[in-house]
Amino acid sequence: MANQLPLTSSLSSLGKAETTAELAKTLLWQTLPEFLSFEERVNLSFERAKSIVQHYKLTAEDVFQVNNRYWRFNSDPILALDGSVGTLLTIHYNLCLGTIAKYLKDRPDLQPIVDKLQTFEWNGQYCLTELGHGLDVINMETRATQLPDGSFDLHTPNDRAAKFMPPTAPSGHPCIAVVHARLFVDDEDRGPKVFLVQLHDGKQMNAGVTSKVLAPRGSARPVKHCLTHFNHVHLPASALLSHPEKPKVPREAFFDNISRVITGTISMGALGISGMRIASFVAAKYSLRRHVIDVSTKVSRPIISFSTQYTAVLSAIAQTLVLREFSNYCHGLFRSAKEPTTKHFIAAVMKTTAIKAAQATTLELSERCGAQGLAEVNQINITHGDVRGAAIAEGDVLVISIRFAIDLLLKRVRVPPYLFPDCLLARHERSLTSSLRASLAHAASHRDQTFDTLLPLCQPLIEAIGSRMAYDAARRGLDEDILDLFVASHIRKDPAWYALNEGFDTATQVRMETEAAKKLLPRINVLLDLLQVEPYVVAPITSDAKWDQYVISLDTYGETPMRSVSQSVLELALTVPYS
Repeated sequence: MANQLPLTSSLSSLGKAETTAELAKTLLWQTLPEFLSFEERVNLSFERAKSIVQHYKLTAEDVFQVNNRYWRFNSDPILALDGSVGTLLTIHYNLCLGTIAKYLKDRPDLQPIVDKLQTFEWNGQYCLTELGHGLDVINMETRATQLPDGSFDLHTPNDRAAKFMPPTAPSGHPCIAVVHARLFVDDEDRGPKVFLVQLHDGKQMNAGVTSKVLAPRGSARPVKHCLTHFNHVHLPASALLSHPEKPKVPREAFFDNISRVITGTISMGALGISGMRIASFVAAKYSLRRHVIDVSTKVSRPIISFSTQYTAVLSAIAQTLVLREFSNYCHGLFRSAKEPTTKHFIAAVMKTTAIKAAQATTLELSERCGAQGLAEVNQINITHGDVRGAAIAEGDVLVISIRFAIDLLLKRVRVPPYLFPDCLLARHERSLTSSLRASLAHAASHRDQTFDTLLPLCQPLIEAIGSRMAYDAARRGLDEDILDLFVASHIRKDPAWYALNEGFDTATQVRMETEAAKKLLPRINVLLDLLQVEPYVVAPITSDAKWDQYVISLDTYGETPMRSVSQSVLELALTVPYS
């Protein structure tokens, strides 16, 4: 297992500004989509996606190798500024282009298609899961029957075999999709294979292809998710990308066919961390700006001065900074790993740790911002919705946690080495592993009741591994005070263990986190600078100027009320000469 990597690759990450910082400041990206219709928002997301493609100019080789250029793209907070764009480009690059790139060496005829995808002249989609087959998609029912001339008939035999979720409806850009279907040759089922299918020309669906647009997910940025049916669609022989033979080990062949899902797993983790960067910045800025009158002193004070506020905000920032180092560390491990199982394990730990942290922090920060935290325009609550989608995409976090926790307990995979084996998080991880391994030893089979009771503990184990790895990754590159708060904030995830094994009662645990946060409070502006995310923040609650601009843009009924304007607007008014 390639787990001896130095941490130097990640330590430089905080010192570099994102290359899309200027792009994020353009009107295309500063426009508030909340005022647009659903269709307008979808169109805006496609235009934004195209602007990122033109900015990065990624190649099929970049995507296939998951190199530093591609990882920088995956870690770019511009994808979290508009989660719809993150969804579109993750499918386009990783799943579609990445899959095609796998076959490009032996299929030079695919190069013209690759060229169109690299420039976003064509949009790429990926049709794997079906309405009736999600986690068990190896049992897919979509059929591709080989015809006497070597071509294929692609067909959806029933409603549950409809491809589920990919946004395959016309979008203004011609669309080609990687489609997984069972290959039948002379009535022999040769298992799931990979095909390349043209879906539409940007305006009209191709003959035999039907796309039904699903209702919006809700509480997330809009993507035109669809049900996609194929009615005896004729495909040329060249449409088959994978080998036509029946595999000796069907399960291995299937996972090889969907290998880009593993890369997507680790990419989803990076997207979650970008969401944390934006959400923690917004919550901090609002908490500094929002004042209340102190009941006892009758003096105005910012809400960040309350322990309930600064602890939540600073804990989120500390977790974000540490996980950013962890993300780059995992990328290095992922690229160096030789075995697909090892790659998948690293990706699973990375995604589970980052996504669960992102879900928890965005929800807490939204609550700490009161009613403003509910508003989509303020970027926190909507990010939570986007992250919930990411938790399911490219490997549901619960399912991959169960798989790899069991593999770990059975010693089929190994965790990266402990760089700081005496730290609290390392002791916690080792204890959980030892305890669960002992319990598993008493299970007669996977149908045993003992085994069943272990399943809910699998995800916490994977999170414990990830938290320890994150601490290891950040120890040499971040301030000790940040690490102390990171550790303290993780203790509350398993308070019983720390009480029983470390002697930290509830009051001690709360005090550890509060005091660690209070120590960082005077440096909150420095910490916000380390997030390097200000160009990607459009939330009106972060400044008076943004709020005034937002209010002016609102639909207004009745006479415009007299109001006290902020200094920024007043200064602007004073620049206008009197008539």
